[in-house]
Amino acid sequence: MSLTDRARREGLLALEDAARDIDDPFLRDGLQSAIDGMDPEDLRETLEARIDARRARDKVIAKLFTDMGGFAPTIGIIGTVVSLVHVLENLADPSSLGHMIAAAFVATLWGLLSANLIWLPIAARVKRVSEIECAQMEMVMEGLLAVQAGSSPRVVGQRLRSLAGEEESAKEAA
Repeated sequence: MSLTDRARREGLLALEDAARDIDDPFLRDGLQSAIDGMDPEDLRETLEARIDARRARDKVIAKLFTDMGGFAPTIGIIGTVVSLVHVLENLADPSSLGHMIAAAFVATLWGLLSANLIWLPIAARVKRVSEIECAQMEMVMEGLLAVQAGSSPRVVGQRLRSLAGEEESAKEAA
């Protein structure tokens, strides 16, 4: 909103100093493109392409962890089967069978635990963080397009709050 106010008072070119001080590369690059005079439709397409690329990259990362969560129990079962083969080799010593069978099933336990306590939660976290970051990028895009269009700071603030869902949560709290 402060960028919108400054752009409206001093013009879009006045934001060049502010653009250099922005830490978020998506916002900084988008603002610089708007300052450089990129057509609003081209700016929207460029920013949407970056958002889509981010989603695709995050989807690949999440799939990797989901696949690891799917394979972990199978690998545990393979470990159990291999250990049980070792148990069968030692049938002549019945006193050690109990310990060996118990040890064999530990591999299955580790496979299940690693899937459900490590890999699948990481995949879920990657997906959720991606959703949040992409939603934030979409809000930034809408804000940049509003700055470029010279919209009123109040209107930009209302629009961004509605995109963030703040108005609904304020109504629900009342």
